[in-house]
Amino acid sequence: MGRVSACAPRRPARWGAFRYAGLAAHAPLTGAGSGRRARGFTLAELLFGLAIAALLAAMALPSFAAFRRAADLSTATHQLLWALHFARSSAILNGAPVTLCLTADDRTCLSSPASAARGWLVVRRAPGVMDLAPEPDEQGQHLLHQFRLPTQLTVHGSRPAVTFWPVSRAGTTSTFDLCEISAQPRGRAVVVSQTGRPRVAQEEAACGA
Repeated sequence: MGRVSACAPRRPARWGAFRYAGLAAHAPLTGAGSGRRARGFTLAELLFGLAIAALLAAMALPSFAAFRRAADLSTATHQLLWALHFARSSAILNGAPVTLCLTADDRTCLSSPASAARGWLVVRRAPGVMDLAPEPDEQGQHLLHQFRLPTQLTVHGSRPAVTFWPVSRAGTTSTFDLCEISAQPRGRAVVVSQTGRPRVAQEEAACGA
């Protein structure tokens, strides 16, 4: 009689073939045989993309410049309005006259309304000093605040200076026109009423008129 083997029966050869076929089906496609190759941009495509980006930037530049000018004009208008309110409240709180005057050199006050200014000064005068000196910090005066406009803006006033007195509803009237320096300037006007109350006018300033 032949010998009986104690080993487990062998699986059919076809099972191993199916097993390896399944693993191969789930394996990632890598290497040269995958059929996929990393593809970059050609020089012509890069140059075309840069040309499109440059064209879009050139088209947006005028709009950005106009937006910046409008933002500078709005900021300067609110700065002037704040300075007038500050001068008025300082006169009442300190019991001394306070003057806001236009300036072209950040040191002296303008004396003529026809002159264009580049900013303004807020000056407090000592009691008894009736006239405003050409330069602050002289003859009992004290510089409280100063502001310089951006390079593309100027300011004119129907009066180059307004004075607020240490009593309520007492001030000098004036209209300040903030204007752009351009071929077609736009502007905003800030008006100081007879009661000393400043406000921004609804209509545009008469720039270039």
